[in-house]
Formats: sequence, structure tokens, C-alpha cells
Amino acid sequence: MFSLRARIIAGLLAVAAYGLLALGVALSLPQGALPQGSVTFQQDGERLRADDGRGGVFTVVAFEVGDERLPADPLLAVEEPDVLPDYAAMAALFQDHERLYRALRDGRLAVLGDDGQRLPVSAVERGLTDLPGLFWLQLLCGLAGMVICLLVWIPGQREVAIHAFALTGLSYVLFSSAAAIYSTRALFIPGDLFALLSGLNHVGALLFSASLGAFLWNYPRRAPSAWLTGAFYGAFLVAIVIDQGRLTASPVSGFHLWVMGIFLIGLAGAGWQGWRTRGRPLERAALRWVVISIVAGTAFFAGGMILPAIKQSAQAASQGLLFTTFLLMYAGMALGVVRYRLFDLERWWFSLWSWLLGGIVVMLTDLVLASLLSLSGPATLSLSLALVGWCYFPLRQYVWGRLFARREPGLDAWLARALPAMLRARHERLDDSGVQDALRAVFRPLSLEQTVADAAVSGRLCVLEDNGATLRVPDPAGDRVHVLRHSHEGARLFTRQDVDVAGLVLSLHELVNQSQTARAEGASEERNRIRQDIHDDLGAKLLHLLHAGAEEYRPLVRDAIRDLRDLLQNMEGRSVRLDAAASQWREETGRRCEDHGVELHWHQVLPAVTLDADQYSELTRIVREAVSNALRHARASALEVSLTSEQGGLVIVIVNDGLAEGGDGAVGRGLMIMANRARKLGGECQYGSEGDRWRVRLHAPLVRYSA
Repeated sequence: MFSLRARIIAGLLAVAAYGLLALGVALSLPQGALPQGSVTFQQDGERLRADDGRGGVFTVVAFEVGDERLPADPLLAVEEPDVLPDYAAMAALFQDHERLYRALRDGRLAVLGDDGQRLPVSAVERGLTDLPGLFWLQLLCGLAGMVICLLVWIPGQREVAIHAFALTGLSYVLFSSAAAIYSTRALFIPGDLFALLSGLNHVGALLFSASLGAFLWNYPRRAPSAWLTGAFYGAFLVAIVIDQGRLTASPVSGFHLWVMGIFLIGLAGAGWQGWRTRGRPLERAALRWVVISIVAGTAFFAGGMILPAIKQSAQAASQGLLFTTFLLMYAGMALGVVRYRLFDLERWWFSLWSWLLGGIVVMLTDLVLASLLSLSGPATLSLSLALVGWCYFPLRQYVWGRLFARREPGLDAWLARALPAMLRARHERLDDSGVQDALRAVFRPLSLEQTVADAAVSGRLCVLEDNGATLRVPDPAGDRVHVLRHSHEGARLFTRQDVDVAGLVLSLHELVNQSQTARAEGASEERNRIRQDIHDDLGAKLLHLLHAGAEEYRPLVRDAIRDLRDLLQNMEGRSVRLDAAASQWREETGRRCEDHGVELHWHQVLPAVTLDADQYSELTRIVREAVSNALRHARASALEVSLTSEQGGLVIVIVNDGLAEGGDGAVGRGLMIMANRARKLGGECQYGSEGDRWRVRLHAPLVRYSA
């Protein structure tokens, strides 16, 4: 019910809303403050260190929580709780954070330093500038990955691989945003919220592995069974139950091994895809690009975070920094769309990104100009308002309208687009109706393809499908259907008015056909009139000259009459069977050899094909020119002519036992004319001497003029 652009905007707004929600949760966590200023806590080996932000750093021995003491375990500042050895330690960590948070909220918290000092800790609200850079890095990377997946999923075909790829983006933003909140906490976070965010991180990580595995087994070729795809998500559900239900002793067996195992099984799908795409270079290139992107995006996290957690033998790297490497995978996918057209995505990718980035540029420009209003006093304020109101906003609206506004074309607009596109296509591709080019010019769809006609499109009726996302237009030939998706590059849906416009495009095609038919009929009538005049006037005069002229000129007159007959036959456009044409060539060649005292040897083995008038005319002139060269410019006593078929083509070989005297220029011009005529037929003419014999060989493909 909504256009592609509307769905994309809705998706982007949903991503932005989720980002604001994560930001709001992070800002709701309190910041601790000592009497001299804010304080931050960090793990330093086996100690917990406190930094007041003014150069004062001391070791925290314990926390006073009301009347109780809580030892300052350095694990309180651990970035990721699932690196702890067991679930019991994780639960204890969440409980300790709950005690610290409540004591801070109630004003009953103090820190004890290693020098015996006791400093009360009060709660202050966090501002945007208090959030560390690691928080922004994780959150923005997750949101960017989700945006890339949305721009693939929303306009893409509804296929398993695309759904799985979109789910990897959803899971990425889930685990990265959750980790961004608790990994950059100022030590104080409600225990229930900490546990909830940690669980959300695990759900996102397991869903990411399952979706990535399903994707690798379904792209570019579909998995051998739908059960295999379902098995990945079944394993995801089982792992969630085990992990969140604490059915094992440690996160290693309940979470990390599941993430790694599902990922490795999914990676095996790349090997299966490599076997399935053998002999398909484009699909194999896309597969290689996908695998490189996935390995580059996941190897660092697996090696720096999961493996140390599983082995419990090394300090895990910073999870926040490792999360950013996943963006390499999505960046690789984006480049793959450009280079290999992954997921069959068309030029919509560029138009959507240009539209999105153009909007961001406009918003950033607004922010920059708005920030100028606070730089100085009333005079500057008035000047800035005048600049924004009189210059910037009109200029921005003009540029925005020129670049992005979509105005519905009227009759004159779509006709100016459709007619040139249709005529250009018909001129460049003689077998093309030009309807597809005209539809593309009028509607500017994101994708346009041809399919075999079926019962869904009957006669010449255009049909709307998918609630206006698709328009099916029958081709005038009747055996194909043009399928247009997402009108005006996804800006709107197809409407009933578009159905009428598509019908007008078909009517325009019929009108063009009628005009071309009328032109051809007029040319034919004029050609017949000229042919009749030539036959009546010139033919009668040549016949009179044949009977009344001197004997020595009669052979020349007979040749002129024969040429006139061939010309009139060519103008009439009649086809000739190849064996009949060969008989005419043999009769003419025999008579000419007899006049010159040359012995003729004729051999022919020909298939039953038909030549049109133009092809018959070209072949006749080639044979006649070759015979003329042998009789007029060579001292020939015998002439051999053979006509055969070879590899679907006609082969004519003319051999005489004499050579031209001194390379007469007329011979060179005649051979050049023969070669040009052969090329016109799509063949070639070869000639040369063989000892004391001269040989001409013509090869022309019969498939071009066979009946």
C-alpha cells in the first residue's frame, strides 16, 4: 500500500527511533561524583582505580553501601560480563551493581581509598558530552549496518537470502547497542537492566550467527533443503533457552560455543556454494566477495573476543572496538552491490543513497546556519535571519526541487519521452518493438524485465499487482509481458492513471507501426510505377535495337536486356530458389564462354533454399563479375565453376587456366567490388593465383537467406 520511498523513510525513522531509545537509556544511567568533581572507575589489572578527572587517581579498596562494605572487585568495571568463568559470577556481578546503584540513588554510597580516605559519592545526570566515544562508535556502527540491510531488504526480492541478510543487520544493531550501553557505564547501572542488556546482547549475537549461516547456505544458490535454513534458527532458539535459562554452568558452553559452532556450520555453506557455482563466473565472483567481506568482518571479533573467552587463557580485547569490525562486512556488501550487483539490485541503490545523503547534507547545512545565530549579538542575529530567510532557504528549495522533486508528467511530457525512445530502439534493433524502452523512459522504474505471457495478462490489458508496486504491460508481439517495479525510481506506486498511460504507449506503438506500414506501402507503389515505366519505355527501345541494330551489337544489347530484367525483378522483390538461380547463372555463363571460345565445366550440389531479391541480385553480380574477369582479362581456355554448401553456407569457386596480363587495373576494381558485395551478404570473397591458374572463392552464410 506504500511506495518504495515511503517504506524506506519508515524504515529509517524506525532505526532512528531505536537509536534515540538506546541513547535515552544510556543517558538515564547516573554518573558518580566526588566532592571535587565527577569520577570514573576502570579496571587496572587486579585493582579498581578511580579518576576524578583532575589528575587525581587512586586505588579503591572498598565501597561503603549504607552500613555494609562491598569489596572493590576490579571485575565491577569489566566491559563484558560473559567473559566471567560461570553464570554464578555473572549473577553476582549483576547483584553488586544493583547494590551500588541503589546506594548511589539513595545518597548512601562512599568509596574507601588505599590511603584510608573516605569520599562520599553523589549521583549526577549524564549529558551527551559525558558519553564516551566508544559508546557513539558502537551505536553508530550498529545503526549504519541496519540502514545498509534495510536498503537491501525493502526494495529487494522476497528471497531467503535477503531475509537472512536483513536479520543479520537487525541482530547487529541489537547486540552492538546493548553492549554500547553497559560497556560504557559509569559503574552504576541497575542489576536488572544490566542482566536485560546482557541477554539482549546474547540474543543478537546468536541471531547474527544463525542468520549469517542461513545466508551463506542460500546465496547465491538456494540451499538444498528448506529444513537446513530452519535448522539454523532452530539452533538459535535452543541456544537462547540454554543461555537464558542457565542450563549449563558457564557462558562458554551455554553461549560462546553455540555462537562459534553455528557460525562455522554456516561458513561451510560457502564451500557448498563454491561447488554449486562452478561454471558460473558471475555468481562465483559475487560469492568470493561475500566470503571475503564476512571473514574480514567477523575474524577479528572471533579471534579477539570469543576464542579468549572460550579458552579462558587470555585477556579479551575491547569488545566495543571489535564490534566495529562487523561494519567491514556490511561495507563489503555495499561495494559488492556496486561491483557484482549482489541480490539482483539495480541502479536504485545509487538513487536511494544519493537521496538519503542529499537529505543529510541539507540537514547539516541547516544545523550549521542555525549555529551561526548564537555567535554574536542582535546585529549578527538580524543579519543571519536575513541570510537564512532571503538567500539560503530559497536557494535550498530551488536546488532540492531541481534535484529531487518529482512532478507527474503530462501528455506532452511522456510523449516526448516515449516516442524518441521507441523510434531509437526500433532503428537500432530491427526485431525490437521499442515498447520496453518507451516504458522505461515514461515510468523510470527501478527494475524492468520481460517474462513469458500468461493468463494474468490477457489481450492488450495492463494490470496492476502488489498493491501498485508492479505494473504488467503486454508486449504487442503477444508472447511477452513487460514487468515494471517501483515507479519513478521508487518514489511512488503505480496508479490507475499509469495503466491508462501504459495503454497509450501501446497505442503509440500501433500508430508508429501504421505510419511505417503506410510509408512502406507508398514506397512500394512508387517503386512499382517506376518499374512499369522502365519496362514499357526502356524495354521497348532495347527490343527494337536488338532486332533493328547491327549484328555485332546484338550480344551487347542482349546483355543490357538481361541486366534490365534482373533490375526489374529486384525492384519487384520476388524471391528465387537457389537451384533456379544456379540454372540461370549456368545458362548465362555457358553462352558467354561459347562466345569467347572457352570450355566450361560446371558442378553443383545445392540445398533446397530460397534467396530473396536482394541476395539473388548480389550473388548474380558476383558470379558475373568473376566470369567477366576470366573472359576479358585473362588468357583462359577453360573455366571451372562449382557450387556447394559448406558448414551452412554457400560456396562458389570459379577457376580459370589463365592469368591477367600485368595486373590490369580493371581487374583490381572488379575484385574489390566482388569483395564488397560478399561482405554485404555477411560472407567473404577470396582470390589469388595457384600456379598458372586464377581462383576466386566466395563463401556466404545460407542461414541469412534460407527459407
